Amino acid sequence: MPVISCDQVLAELSKFLDDEAAVSLRRDLEAHLADCRTCRVLYDSTLKTLRIVIDSRSFDLPEGVSERMIASIMKKVRLPSPD
Repeated sequence: MPVISCDQVLAELSKFLDDEAAVSLRRDLEAHLADCRTCRVLYDSTLKTLRIVIDSRSFDLPEGVSERMIASIMKKVRLPSPD
């Protein structure tokens, strides 16, 4: 059973992705992500999105691609769309 909740993962995900989480928090997040498919999908999607955003600095995405991608990610993790 994960030590931390899904809400805690969501609150700390930015620190985890930025490699700013304390060692104990990182260990708890990794354990939770190993056991929780929903949070793992959120983590993977967020990581992929960040990579696309970083890579997109070198080229322009076609109009609407970013919005469709975000909507698709939100649908997969069943969060309300940011309208």
